[in-house]
Amino acid sequence: MTGTRKLLACGTVGALLFIVVIVVNGVIKPDYDPVNDFVSEGAIGRGGWLQIANFVVSGGLLTAFSFGLRRTVSRWTAWLTRIFAVSLIGAGVFVSDPVPSDLASGHGVAHDLVSLVVFVALIAACFTAARWRPTRLWRWYCRFTGVAVGVLVIAAGGVDPVDGGAGLVQRGSILIGWSWLAVLAWRARQVRGAIATHLPRRTGALRR
Repeated sequence: MTGTRKLLACGTVGALLFIVVIVVNGVIKPDYDPVNDFVSEGAIGRGGWLQIANFVVSGGLLTAFSFGLRRTVSRWTAWLTRIFAVSLIGAGVFVSDPVPSDLASGHGVAHDLVSLVVFVALIAACFTAARWRPTRLWRWYCRFTGVAVGVLVIAAGGVDPVDGGAGLVQRGSILIGWSWLAVLAWRARQVRGAIATHLPRRTGALRR
């Protein structure tokens, strides 16, 4: 496996790891309701280290992935994915406040800001990636993902944070968005592998 394909593989691992950990954390974390509590609230209190580590490790893997995208997909998609990934790390460094909360802490405000950047950058990356080796299905998938993530994030912020199912709605946006990242990584690896397979033949033909 080439260096670029290893970087692209980090995208698949990082995206799927994040999804798996939020599911596990929703099951094992004490006094935590994944239906109504946001994913970020899983980093608060006892057992919060798991979600903090999830933000940081997944963000690190997706940052590495962005360098593979720069070589394979496009500069804009790579930069937007890198902004997304670094902001994901920031979401782990700055722990969220409980929702709802009457008093906002400095780290809670910082968390909210970097979380906003996470979703905005991801949505924008969907639309730039739609132009890369476009097929009708790929364009549709990228645009659907961008719109769906945006709608669900807005919807999660608008429902009752106590018993309105905000956590479930937000998890829907993450499942759709992070799964798209895994598919993008897989598609980029396939393209990179096909290019690598044909390069030696072209080189040999030139030598002959």
